[in-house]
Amino acid sequence: MTLSNQNRAAHIKLFYYIITFVYLSFTVLTSYLNPVNMTLILVSLFAIFIILVGLNLARENNYIIYKETDDKIIIRYYPLHPFHDKFKSIEISKKTFSHFELEKKNMGLREDLFLFQMSAKGLAKYPGISLSALSKQQRSEVLDSLSKFSKK
Repeated sequence: MTLSNQNRAAHIKLFYYIITFVYLSFTVLTSYLNPVNMTLILVSLFAIFIILVGLNLARENNYIIYKETDDKIIIRYYPLHPFHDKFKSIEISKKTFSHFELEKKNMGLREDLFLFQMSAKGLAKYPGISLSALSKQQRSEVLDSLSKFSKK
């Protein structure tokens, strides 16, 4: 099974470009027209821009590729925010996969998936992966797939 949120990730990335372009366009247009309450208008535009981008950044959207092979569970993810990191990947053998946990963060805006693996030194916990950019159907497919191999 392979699952990817490529289309949704492209829309999220496009949102950042469009909202920045619209903000800059309105700022230039407002400055050019020189309205009576220019300061109020510019501050309002800036506040709306910051709120929209801030809410999106709080979700920590990721481009996610989930693969279930014969012997491994593979999750590759790439942050979609403008100051992105590199691609990250988690590969866990189905034999050593222990369980997973979901944790809601940022007032319910973001849901992180934590994977656990049994190792020679005990239980290992991987860093959280934000599932915010997945649709409800994709999210349930990933969780159903992980549930099949969970030992808890």
